[in-house]
Amino acid sequence: MPEPTAEPAPLRRLRRLVTLLTLTLIFGMITITGLLAWRLSTGQKFALPEEIALPAGEVLISYAASPGWTVVITRDRQDAQKIHIIPRGRTEIHQTVRVRTLPD
Repeated sequence: MPEPTAEPAPLRRLRRLVTLLTLTLIFGMITITGLLAWRLSTGQKFALPEEIALPAGEVLISYAASPGWTVVITRDRQDAQKIHIIPRGRTEIHQTVRVRTLPD
């Protein structure tokens, strides 16, 4: 029966490195999963500020705010999309742009 030999130093170092990297990967995956679950469970819903009223018959699709403007994207009953630009601090629409859909 062959005599057991000692593990070479480079192989021992490689084994420890692989074990350390595996533990780091597991810890990272647990951290990312936990952060995603925590962030997505906050219950914050997409909502337009109450002071801005949508035009009659239009449904909110998207909303973005910058320091000077609020941009609201809506869809009307004919399925046409419109971009409404509202100055910050005001409630009336400054400009409306109808979005043309591109042919397929």
